[in-house]
Amino acid sequence: MTKRTTYSREGMRPEVQAIFDAARAARQTPRDLSPAALRALDAVTATYFSVGSPPVAVEREIRVGGAAGDLRAILYAPETAPGEVLPLVVHYHGGGFVIMLPETAARLCKEIAVGAGAIVVSVDYRRSPEHSYPQPLDDCEAAFRWVREHAVELGGDPQRMGVVGESAGGTLAAEVALRTAATAEGPSAVALLYAWLDLTMSSPSFRAFGPDDIFIDDELMSSWRASYAPDPALYQQPDVSPLFADVSTFPPACVIVAGIDPLYDDGVSFSERLRAAGRDVELHDYEGLPHLFSFFPQMMNMGDAHQRTAEFFRRMLHS
Repeated sequence: MTKRTTYSREGMRPEVQAIFDAARAARQTPRDLSPAALRALDAVTATYFSVGSPPVAVEREIRVGGAAGDLRAILYAPETAPGEVLPLVVHYHGGGFVIMLPETAARLCKEIAVGAGAIVVSVDYRRSPEHSYPQPLDDCEAAFRWVREHAVELGGDPQRMGVVGESAGGTLAAEVALRTAATAEGPSAVALLYAWLDLTMSSPSFRAFGPDDIFIDDELMSSWRASYAPDPALYQQPDVSPLFADVSTFPPACVIVAGIDPLYDDGVSFSERLRAAGRDVELHDYEGLPHLFSFFPQMMNMGDAHQRTAEFFRRMLHS
């Protein structure tokens, strides 16, 4: 892929422009970016993002082991033949480490369960600022290891496991893979959707789109970053920003990026690092679309990001 040299929202699709215009008109000044105020919208957001979810055979709440005690999680599974054992995919939701819930990504998880023929476990890790780095990440790693250890009782195969996350959940998915990649206990495949992989927030795409993005502008992302990693010295640490990590043992990856997302370069640069290290990576670039576009009902049909993610896991985990 040729390195991008220009960053512009000119020529946006009319439907996307309408969403941008409506969001800007509705934005209140001054803004209340406190966790309590933002979390008050979690249930509404989850319902909104669930529009169009496919049916699954199993959807139930379970408890998984975290770093400091049990965590809530939601398990999704498709129809299976008698005696069939499925691969497992562990999911970490987005929301800047501060907001959102497993329910926010229910549609993505169900589409992976059905499209990949996999059991998906979506983890409700502890959130910041109450639990800053490394606690959310420790939870995610512990939950992944718990799912592997209990795979058989969940109906899955511990030797065929993947991890997936969107936005800040992509940070956590990448870091879980990095922490476990050099061992036999690591995931066999990783999918990163619109992932936040560089907490310095200094990329060309972030400088171009971040100041006035309608979903994840500079002010909001800076507040979330401060909640998760209060010490600026952490921003370039490999355990916080996957872009600065050694990726020489990273599993096969599917990376989804959106063309007018401040995090566009995070995914592209990480993919380039994987290729340079000789790793297997597929990059899917959705031109002219914003951060998390596939979660919004108005934009869910403007690309096939969830389908490609499911197909990736099917190839990687059913071979």
